Amino acid sequence: MSRASAQPGRGRVLVVGLDSADADLIERWCDAGHLPALAALRAQGTWRRIGTTAEVMHVSAWPSLYTGATPGRHGLYHAYQARAGEQEVHRTRAGECALPPFWELLDDAGRRCVVFDAFMSAPLEDFGGLQILEYGTWTWFDRPGARPPELWKELAARFGPYPAPEHTQVLGVPEPRRFRRRLLDGARVKGEATRWLMRARPWDLLFVTFGEAHAAGHYLWHLADADYPTHPAGGVAGLEHALRDVYQAIDAALGAIVAELDDDVTLVVTASDGMGPNYTGCHLVPEALHRLDLYHGAGVGRPAPGAAAAGARPRRSVAARARAMVPAGLRRAVSRCLPPAVQHRLTMKWANADVDWERTRAYALPNANEAYLRLNLAGREPRGLVAAGAAYDELVVELEARMGELVVPSSGARAARDVIRVDERFPGPRRGDLPDLVVTWSPEARVLDRLESPACGAIEGAACHATAPYYTGNHRPAAFALVRGPRARAGVHLDAGHVIDLAPTLLSMLGVEPAAHMQGEIWGELSEAAGPAR
Repeated sequence: MSRASAQPGRGRVLVVGLDSADADLIERWCDAGHLPALAALRAQGTWRRIGTTAEVMHVSAWPSLYTGATPGRHGLYHAYQARAGEQEVHRTRAGECALPPFWELLDDAGRRCVVFDAFMSAPLEDFGGLQILEYGTWTWFDRPGARPPELWKELAARFGPYPAPEHTQVLGVPEPRRFRRRLLDGARVKGEATRWLMRARPWDLLFVTFGEAHAAGHYLWHLADADYPTHPAGGVAGLEHALRDVYQAIDAALGAIVAELDDDVTLVVTASDGMGPNYTGCHLVPEALHRLDLYHGAGVGRPAPGAAAAGARPRRSVAARARAMVPAGLRRAVSRCLPPAVQHRLTMKWANADVDWERTRAYALPNANEAYLRLNLAGREPRGLVAAGAAYDELVVELEARMGELVVPSSGARAARDVIRVDERFPGPRRGDLPDLVVTWSPEARVLDRLESPACGAIEGAACHATAPYYTGNHRPAAFALVRGPRARAGVHLDAGHVIDLAPTLLSMLGVEPAAHMQGEIWGELSEAAGPAR
């Protein structure tokens, strides 16, 4: 497609994504003086607490922001997904997104774009700008590289490898001092590389994502939260504020970036998801489904305390039995040496092993955040057992009720914050690839290692932070957007908007019409037609 030249004199836009940086923490630490760059930007611009698709599916938030649409239209929501027409779960690739990101539309319209480490985004072959993928993102959904390819070599020559690990390299509880240090270095390098890109070539849009808050939130949360079960008594010298230290390193990098911006640049700082304590019950859901005679596979069939097992335990395959004979520590050490693609293939092999599809009517997709329940639906799954129509509807209603009955035995608190029917929340052409029900967990219930209900009895297992991936922090939908620039109103704090508004708003700011598939609304005060703020 031919590209028109960018219009002279048009204001530029810099978007800084702070992956899983929590709005509650940022507000608190800005007010306390710990994040001076962000505090100054909040005073100079407009701060919005925004809605997000992470309220239902946390990994869906960035693709929803890029495309201006919800998961029923773009189809991405987690690292491990199902697909209509296939029986087994697969590792997600960013290229499976059904809709283009907004920077592709800007590029087609002749706007000069630089995109650096956009989480869960795919390479664009016919792209006139600069695109760097998986240099310093927390979880890779594609192979590291750049467009044009020589850009990757120059990045590596100038800045070396990114200092912090990618998620597949963290296979146990990381040593906190070294992990913190590597994240601090990662934020510094990401800031330096961003400033280099700002000067390397003219741009109308520059989009960069910092991933350090994501990693820190998962693995350093317990050091900052005195109420969390694994918080070290008395703290650990030098690590009392390890999580805040990472946010401060990002803040310092942001401050250095802002210092180099011209007056014509509108700055958008955003996070589509946040992070809080890990109180998830996902690891207990497969056993709950088994107790309901809906799921039959490896790792389930444990009796309730003091009761006999309900039926014979499922037989495990030879491969599963062989894997169980290898100590977990050795498995992790070997996995760390394998390429990510090989790790993902092995993970999917174990995840799909030993499911008895002849008896399984519902199952949980592998997840450590929300519980994603999918029915084994005839006509959608090749070996589906549940008929479409009334039988499907009846089982959805039953599952919704049974998941809502689960409580924490010690307190009687309802474990689920919500049980969501995906048909109602995210309709669209990619609905068939999504779960049928999503269980989000109540942080007040403090789910860890036990659940119970009249239908399932008592379910026990290792505490959520003691099971892979060993998180002590987990996602919560505390999203925000901070805008400073010619059209932003200084010092205004709003509770309005949604992540799907960002794509059409950014397009409008750069004089490009939003695409027909976009469901979000343009923030009128920021559109090109609005002119400077008064």
